[in-house]
Amino acid sequence: MKMEDRRWKINRGALCALSIIFLFIGCQKKKNIHHTSLTLPRGSYDVLKMANGATVEASVKVLQNTNSALTAASFPEAYALQLTLHLAIPTPATTMEELCAATPELPAALPALKSMLPEPSANQERKASPFYTILFNHKIKTLEAQLAHLGQLPSRDTLYDCQTILALTNKETQANALLVQAIMNVNADGSDGDRNIPLEKLSSCYQPQTNYRWPKASPHPNPNVTDIEAQVALWKQELLNPAITPEQKNKLEQQIAQAATTLEELKRWSFLIGSADPFIVLPKFMFDKKEHGLEIGDYAIVLYQGILYPAIVGDIGPSSKIGEASLRLCRAIDPRSGADHRPVSSPHVSYFLFPKSGEKPWKTPDYPHWRERCYELWKNLGGNTTFPWHEWTKIEQE
Repeated sequence: MKMEDRRWKINRGALCALSIIFLFIGCQKKKNIHHTSLTLPRGSYDVLKMANGATVEASVKVLQNTNSALTAASFPEAYALQLTLHLAIPTPATTMEELCAATPELPAALPALKSMLPEPSANQERKASPFYTILFNHKIKTLEAQLAHLGQLPSRDTLYDCQTILALTNKETQANALLVQAIMNVNADGSDGDRNIPLEKLSSCYQPQTNYRWPKASPHPNPNVTDIEAQVALWKQELLNPAITPEQKNKLEQQIAQAATTLEELKRWSFLIGSADPFIVLPKFMFDKKEHGLEIGDYAIVLYQGILYPAIVGDIGPSSKIGEASLRLCRAIDPRSGADHRPVSSPHVSYFLFPKSGEKPWKTPDYPHWRERCYELWKNLGGNTTFPWHEWTKIEQE
């Protein structure tokens, strides 16, 4: 069979209604190959848009054969597209040189850091936290799912959002911490009826609750209650439509049930507010029962461009990305932070997380106390006690 190879530049919409075989290659020490085969329904698929920054190449290979059109059309391989996604898994930073490339002020801020870095193993490799490998395994699973359904791929900076995750132990004080170097994304979730603070719902993904919560203390309603109750009323009206399909009915009933649960929580609890409280969001897998597993309410210190920012671990996010902080924290770093602007798009932010450092029961945010606890944890870790700290102030409206 004669084969001719012609290379084309891919155009938007050029891959419509094709039978596709995806070959996904993870460029790690051991390459993992994941195959997904499917036949696409008719439609328009903008591959360049879905690539979201990934390099796209395509070639057309013409197979000459003696089959007629009627016969050839019955063979799937006669008209097929193979896409190969090459993913280079980055090696975690473990040396002072690599860490300082992302955060140059680390030696001045934490003089004891060098003595806490992992020792090289027999093959001269330094060990990062297992959380780093878990993070990128979740990224691979997400890519597999998006490829199988032709979903939009994550952007490059989202894919490469983490420079390292290291477990640190000060040998003199036995103080422990996790060092994460990552980007900083904006989180505006949360609400609180007790505190008179305007909400900034920056996207359709806004959630009125955070995992950090405490019992509501006043009869003042949560500002989200009215809107949710109005939406539930509309959904109940839709259920009365005699033309509704079983699928539509099932979806509406699920939405109503979920809204009822949300309303119950909003009437019982108060939550952190993204635009008011300094907190960070961590991927779900980091909340485990192991030695370095985190808990909601644990203290965290953010280091960026020569300033330490006290914070807490306030919420749980997706397992395929890391580096998310409250809008209040983001705007302290870059006042332009918002729905269309993240403060830091490369992994230059150093997050120091202190496992099992939180205090229960959870209470209304107390910024001076949070700063005091972070200062103590930083000192015990071997941090520079004269390094500049950001001071948080209340922004409630009287």
